[in-house]
Amino acid sequence: MGGSLRLGKIFGITINLNWTWFFIFALITWTLAADYFPTRYPTWSLSMKVGAGIFTSFLFFASVLFHELCHSLVALREGIKIQSITLFFLGGVAQMTGEPKTAADEFRMAFAGPFSSLVLGGIFLGIFFALDGAAALSTQFGAAVAYYLGFINIFLAVFNLIPGFPLDGGRVLRSIIWWRSRNLETATRIASYIGRAFGFLFILGGIYLFFTADFFNGIWLAFIGWFLQNAAAGSYRQVEMREALRGFTARAVMSSDYPAISPNLSLRELVQGYVLPTGRHYFVAAEEGRLKGVVTLEDIKAVPQTQWDITPVRAVMTPADKVVSAHPEEEALSILERMDEHGINEMLVVKEGIVLGIIVRENLLRFIRFRSELKI
Repeated sequence: MGGSLRLGKIFGITINLNWTWFFIFALITWTLAADYFPTRYPTWSLSMKVGAGIFTSFLFFASVLFHELCHSLVALREGIKIQSITLFFLGGVAQMTGEPKTAADEFRMAFAGPFSSLVLGGIFLGIFFALDGAAALSTQFGAAVAYYLGFINIFLAVFNLIPGFPLDGGRVLRSIIWWRSRNLETATRIASYIGRAFGFLFILGGIYLFFTADFFNGIWLAFIGWFLQNAAAGSYRQVEMREALRGFTARAVMSSDYPAISPNLSLRELVQGYVLPTGRHYFVAAEEGRLKGVVTLEDIKAVPQTQWDITPVRAVMTPADKVVSAHPEEEALSILERMDEHGINEMLVVKEGIVLGIIVRENLLRFIRFRSELKI
C-alpha cells in the first residue's frame, strides 16, 4: 500500500487513496461512458454519458468505502484498533493492529461488509424502480446510476462471500472452523489453503479466458487470483507469527544492545561519533541509565546542518514522557500490536524510568524464525 494519499479521518480511522486507485477509477469511468450508458441510453449526449460515468464511479468507490467502514466499526466495537482504510485498484483494505479475540467476533466483523453491500444494493435498486420509465433526462440519469450501483453492490457482496480467505467469505469460514476447533492458527491454516485454492482456480480461469479471445477479462481474473493466492499465504504467515509470540514477555525478546547517548551531545557529535560509524538511526538519550528521551535520524535531518554544532540532542529528542515504551513483563504479542498501532519499529523496555533494553521489529521476526527452524 505504498504511495498513498491521505484524505482524512472518519470515526478516527485514516482514509488513504493508493495511486492505483486513479487507474481503476479512470478505467471504470471510461467503460461506463463508452459502453454501458451508450448501450442503455443511446440518445444521451456525450457530456451526459461522461458525467454519469464519473458520478457513478465516485459512488461506487463510496460504496466500497462504506463496506470497509462497516467492517471497521464492528472491529472497533470488539476492541480491535483499525489504523487505516486504503482504497486501491481491487477495492479497499483495512489495516488492523490485531486479530479478533473470539470466533464470534470474527464472524460479525467479516459478515458486516457483505451485509452492508447487500443493503446498499437493495436501496439503489429501489431508487431505480422508483425512477424507471420517466421521460425527464435528470430522472433517467438517476435511474441509470442507481441501476448500475444496485447490481454492482450486490455483486460485490456475493463475490466477497466466496469462501476464499482473506475474502470476507473466507473469514466467515475461518470463524466457523475456529469455533469448531477452538484454535485460531489451525483455522487460519485451513482457510488459507482454501483461499489459495480459489486463487489458483481464478488464475486457471483467467488463462482459459485469455486463450479464448477474452483477453482483458482473462488477464484481470488471473491477476485477482494471483493477488488472492498471495494474500491468503501472507495472512497465514501473519497469524503464525503472532501465535509464535504468545506467552513470551518483553524481557524474553528484548536486546540490551541499544545505543545510549548523552542528551547534551551536539547533533554534529552524534552524527560523526555514532550515526556514521554504526549506521543506526535510533538513539536513546539517557543519564545514568535513566531515560531522558529518544532521537532518530528524522529528528536530525529536520535541523539544518549549519545548526548541528550548536543544537544539542535535548533540543530535538522526543522526551521520555512521550516515548512509547513497554514494561518488562508485557506480552510480546501486545508489544507487536502496539508497534503496528503507532507505526514504529523500535520500542524501549523501561521499568521505573530505567531503560532495560530495546525491542526491534526485525529482531522479533528473527526470534520467530529461529524458533521455527529449531522446531521449538
